[in-house]
Amino acid sequence: MRAFDTRYLLVLCVALGLCACGTQLAHYRDYTGDGTFVAHAAPSPICQDGYTVDLGAIDLTRPNELSLRLEGLPAIEATIGIVLSVKNAQGSRADVPRTTALIQLTLRDDLGHIVLSRHERLSEWIGSVGLDSPSQVYLYQRGTQIEVALAPGTVRVERFPLGPDNSWGTYFTPRRGARYTLHFAITEPDVSLADVQARLQVNGMAGCL
Repeated sequence: MRAFDTRYLLVLCVALGLCACGTQLAHYRDYTGDGTFVAHAAPSPICQDGYTVDLGAIDLTRPNELSLRLEGLPAIEATIGIVLSVKNAQGSRADVPRTTALIQLTLRDDLGHIVLSRHERLSEWIGSVGLDSPSQVYLYQRGTQIEVALAPGTVRVERFPLGPDNSWGTYFTPRRGARYTLHFAITEPDVSLADVQARLQVNGMAGCL
């Protein structure tokens, strides 16, 4: 697994704030898909609220698969990822083991078009630790980045390529009112994770400029 990045909250907040600064979700009632939708207040009224859709526990120690509905998500950039935590954890992120489980994740829109698809080991995903949850690791994936020269000694980093709904790794930006189907499968389990709890989530992060 790649090195844990404790700065992911800041990076994601700034990136998402650029996209939709000012989005308020405290009274959001449009989500009608599977799981539990919880809004996260931004640090300032002029900033963008975030959210989590918790899609429930998944067992990474045995082959299994599930399909879930994502309907009415806010139209702000989000990531699909997995939260890992050690059962009865008393310590820090060092308590969360690295996993080699092989997974298949596919997101389709209501017309059946593939928005994003990943088939890879979770050891290839980025492991990030929340500032307020040091005993949990959030796994997600970025896509490819390229540097575009703007002037001598100056470059701009761009995502490439972008898929439907601006998908990139496990990132995507839901279309307003769109309905998606998320298929998740564990094709090669990791039996060493007996003491690890895993939950599948969609996260749109709160933040501002």
